[in-house]
Amino acid sequence: MTEENMQQLWKNYQDAWADISLAERQRLIRASVAEDVVFTNPSTKGQGLQNLLTNIGEFQTQFPGAYFRSNRLLEQHGQLLSEWTMFNKDGSEFLTAHSYACFNDEERLTYLGGFWKL
Repeated sequence: MTEENMQQLWKNYQDAWADISLAERQRLIRASVAEDVVFTNPSTKGQGLQNLLTNIGEFQTQFPGAYFRSNRLLEQHGQLLSEWTMFNKDGSEFLTAHSYACFNDEERLTYLGGFWKL
């Protein structure tokens, strides 16, 4: 995967968490995530694209209008490490944290692990 493709893959994934239509969220997730994706973070653990979409919808219910931006992105051998910031709807910073991810030969994310402490 080229660096440009990796950055676009991660941007698509992060943009899917924003306050957007369900159709757009589905399009972004399907463009970036494998059907059988495994995802974990301090508050949840799940598997499957549909479960991830449900999780994202619940996130937007809990944090209306919140969104993410990547501060730093590193890649090696099908793995990705990101430092990112979550912003509130008003643009104020809420949290800076890290994610670890793996992707397959089809350039889809197969594992997503988020790490943070509130």
